[in-house]
Amino acid sequence: MANIQPYIDQILKAVYGEEVRSSIVNALEKVNDDNNSYADLKKEVIAAKDAVDKDVDAVQQKLNAASTALTNLQNATSAANTAKTNLRDATSTANTAKANLTNATSTANTAKSNVEAATNAAKTAISNANAAKTNLEKVITSATTTQSNLQGVIDNANQIKGQLNSSNATAVTSKKNLDSAISDASVAKSQLQEVINSASSVKTSLSNVISAANTAKSNLDASVATANNVLQSLSAENASAASNIDELKSENFNSQEILSGVADIRAYLGITADDIVGVQVDYKNKTFKRLAGAANLSKGSDFDKFTMFGGRKRCNVADDGSIVAWYGDADYKEDGSMGQVMVYQPKFYYLVCPVEYDPIDTGIGYHLRKANYYVSEKPRAGFRLHPAFYDASGNEIDYFLTSAYEGSIYDASASAYLLNDEQVMNTGEDKFSSIAGARPASGSSQNLTRPNIEAMAQNRGTNWHGDLIKQVSAEQMLMIIEMGMMNLQTAIAQGVVSLPWTTGSDTTSSYAAATGSTASLGNGTGRAEKTTTYEGGVAKEYTVDGKTSVCWRGKENFWGNIWKFVYGINIWGNGKMGGGQPYICSDFSFAESKNSGNYEPAGFTVTNASGYISAMGYSTACDWLFIASECLGNSSLPVGDYTYITVNLNGYRIAPLGGHWGHGGSAGGFCWYLSSGIGGRGRNVGGRLVYIPTRDSATYTAAIEAWKQKMAA
Repeated sequence: MANIQPYIDQILKAVYGEEVRSSIVNALEKVNDDNNSYADLKKEVIAAKDAVDKDVDAVQQKLNAASTALTNLQNATSAANTAKTNLRDATSTANTAKANLTNATSTANTAKSNVEAATNAAKTAISNANAAKTNLEKVITSATTTQSNLQGVIDNANQIKGQLNSSNATAVTSKKNLDSAISDASVAKSQLQEVINSASSVKTSLSNVISAANTAKSNLDASVATANNVLQSLSAENASAASNIDELKSENFNSQEILSGVADIRAYLGITADDIVGVQVDYKNKTFKRLAGAANLSKGSDFDKFTMFGGRKRCNVADDGSIVAWYGDADYKEDGSMGQVMVYQPKFYYLVCPVEYDPIDTGIGYHLRKANYYVSEKPRAGFRLHPAFYDASGNEIDYFLTSAYEGSIYDASASAYLLNDEQVMNTGEDKFSSIAGARPASGSSQNLTRPNIEAMAQNRGTNWHGDLIKQVSAEQMLMIIEMGMMNLQTAIAQGVVSLPWTTGSDTTSSYAAATGSTASLGNGTGRAEKTTTYEGGVAKEYTVDGKTSVCWRGKENFWGNIWKFVYGINIWGNGKMGGGQPYICSDFSFAESKNSGNYEPAGFTVTNASGYISAMGYSTACDWLFIASECLGNSSLPVGDYTYITVNLNGYRIAPLGGHWGHGGSAGGFCWYLSSGIGGRGRNVGGRLVYIPTRDSATYTAAIEAWKQKMAA
C-alpha cells in the first residue's frame, strides 16, 4: 500500500485528536458500507490495536522498573553526600593535627592514593551512568518516533512519552547531584594534598586522621558499589527497552500498512465531486490519469466552468491596482495606453496526495514517485487555500494579477515605453511593465538583476512585484491538471526555443521575440500564428512551432523566449545538501542571500545532478512547490524539462524559470536554472510583473465586483 507518512504527521498536528481519529473511523466505515472487502481491513486494524496495547503495557512495566532504578540512584547520591560530610570532618581533624604529620606522611600518602582510586572509580561509575542515560535518551527518541507512527494508540503513547520525559528529568537531576558530590570530594582531596605537602616539618602520629580517612573511604566505596548496582540495573533496563522497541518497530510496520490503506481511502473519499478536478502523476512509470471531476474532460473549454480556469481574464490595470478594462471591451488596449496588460487569476483550494515516495539521500525530504493533485474553487475537507492567495498582511485574497506579457521597461524620464530593449534603465524611477509590442527587457549590458526588477516593479506602485514563486507554482498546478500531463510543450506548443544562441559575431544582444504575438488569443490557449524575433538584432518573422510564442489562458510565454527571474525563493547549501535546499519567503520582504527568519526551508533538497526531471521534491511544508529532487528522466517524460544545478552547492543561488530562445526540448514550465549566482544577469534573462492586492481595499472590492459582472456577461 502507499506510504502516507506525511499525512499521518499532519493528523498528529491537529488540535483535536479525537476529531481526526473520528474522521478516519468514519472513512473506514463508509468504505465498509461500499465494499464488504474492507471488513477484513477492519479486523486487521483491531488486531493490530490489541497487539500494540499489549506492547504499551509492557513498556509501562519497564518504566516502573526504571523508576525504581532512579530511586536507587537517589539513595546512592545521599550516601555520597554523607561521605562528603565525613571527609570534611576528617579534613578538619587533619588541620588540628597538622603538627603531628611528619612520621605519618608515608601512611597519609597511602590514604591519598586510596581516596584517588575511590574517586576514579566513582567517576567511572558516573561515566557509565551517563552512557546508560544516553542509551535511555535514545530509547526515548525511538519511542517518540514510534509513537508518531501509531495513530491508533496516540493517546497512550503521548502519556508514555510524558512519563519518559519526567523520568529523564529526574535522572538528569540525580546525575547533577552525584556530580556535585564528586566535585566536593575532589575539593576535599585537594585540601588533603595541601596538608600532606606541608607535613615535612611534622613529627607526630596521624592515627586518628588515618582512621577518619579510612571511614570516609569505606563510605565512598559503599557509594561506588551502589552506583555500580544502579549502572547494572540501568543496563538491564536499557537492553529490555531496546528489545521492546524492536517489537514496537515490527508492530509499526503492520500499522504503516494499515494506515497506508487509510490514506488511499482518504485520497478517494469526497474527491469524486464534479467541482473538484485533479490529475495523478506517476513519475516512476511516466503515466498520467485525470481524477475526480476531470476524469472525462479534455483540455480547453471543458475546464471553463471552473472559475480558477474559466475565470482567468486579461485586463488593463492602472498603477493603483484598479481594473479599467477587460479583454473584449471597446476601450481595452495592449499598448500601455490603458495601463498594464494583466491576467486576473481567481483563488482556488488545493490538495496534494503523495501516493508513493521515498527519502532523499541527503536526509531532507522525499522524492515523489506518484502523487494526486487536486484543485477546487471552494473549500473542501482536507483542502487548503493555495499560498499564492494571501496579501502582505497575511489575509486571504480572492485573486492576484499576473502579467500577460514578459516584462519591458517604461522610461520615466522620456515618459515612454522602451520598445527595443535599449539598455538604458534607471532603477530609481523607471517602471517594469507588461505591454504588447515590446522586446522583453534583458540584462545584455544593463544591470537587470532580480532585485532591480523588483525595485522597478515597486516604482509602479504599492503591491507590484517581479514574478513570485507562490504565484508561479499556483499556475503550474493549474496547467498540469488542465493539460493532464507535465510536458507542457507537448500539451500546448514548443514556444520560442529553437533560435540559434549566436548569429555570426553577435554574442551580446537578446534574440527574444517581441511581446504580443498571441494578442488575438485573448483569454485562450495556443500558439501564435506569427512571431517576430531578433536574431543578431535583426527582426525576423516566423510561423513555425519552436519559433512562435505560446499562450496559456491569457499568459504569453510562461516558458521559452527568455528566462524569467522568480523572487521569493533562494537556494542554499552547505556542501552536504545536494544541489541545495529551497528557502521560501513567508512575506514580501525579499533578500538575495538569506535562509533564515522570513525565509523558511522548503523541507527537501534539490537534485545533485543537472538533467531531465524524474521526481519532484516533496515535504508537507511545501507540497505545492514544483522543483526537481532527481533528474533521471528524458526530454519527453515524465516532465520533459531540464533542471540546472550546482553540484554539492555551498552557498546561495537564485531561480530563473522557463528556458530561453535556444533551449529546445529542455525548456518548459518546470525548467529551472538553479545554478545562477547572486546578482546574475544576462542577455537571455528577464522577468515579468505580478500584482498582489490588499484585502478589502477599495480597488480590491471593485475588482472583484467587476470580475463577477464580466463572468455573468
